[in-house]
Amino acid sequence: MARISSAQKDSVFINCPFSDDYKELFHCIIFCVLACGFRPRSALEAGDAGDIRLEKIVRLIKESHYSIHDLSAVELDKVNNLPRFNMPFELGLVIGCKKVAGDKYANRPILVMEHNAYTSQKCLSDIAGQDLQAHQGSAKRVTRIVRTWLLLQSNRTDIPGHVRVQRAFEQFYEVLPELCDAAGLDSDEVSYPDFVYLTQQWLVEQNAASAT
Repeated sequence: MARISSAQKDSVFINCPFSDDYKELFHCIIFCVLACGFRPRSALEAGDAGDIRLEKIVRLIKESHYSIHDLSAVELDKVNNLPRFNMPFELGLVIGCKKVAGDKYANRPILVMEHNAYTSQKCLSDIAGQDLQAHQGSAKRVTRIVRTWLLLQSNRTDIPGHVRVQRAFEQFYEVLPELCDAAGLDSDEVSYPDFVYLTQQWLVEQNAASAT
């Protein structure tokens, strides 16, 4: 069996919409991954300006042992009247690696979420057989789904309960505008790297406070 590096073992590739209407759930996934002791990876990471998007996504998939995919953006886009294909496409890349790339990828866990149960099967029949989790647009459901999945797939014993993680996210999200203001950032347009950094710092401070 192929060996997994320590960096890969902790990395979670997140494939989800980057639209404003999904922002809170995206932030919730990032927060949950960090709170559970893992490293979130996203196409929104800072990188080489010459890095072609597809090549960057493939690199992130290679570097991540886990991957989370949300297929909830299946509705027609209000501007172009077309669905978004990026999420199913990137999920297909990961499944393709698992099926044809041998032991190196065969055992990499995949979490697939959708907004309402069985919606994805109506437009992506090949997804049948995958255990999709419906979050119904709820951050609480996303937290429970992601946290429980990470617990089961990693077999770690130090992952906090989903209620604790959800309460922490609610507290963090409430003070996020203040944290952004202190850092000279716009909370409505905080970048992915900045959000990850602010989350990490807040979690460190909370853990330090609880230990005293």
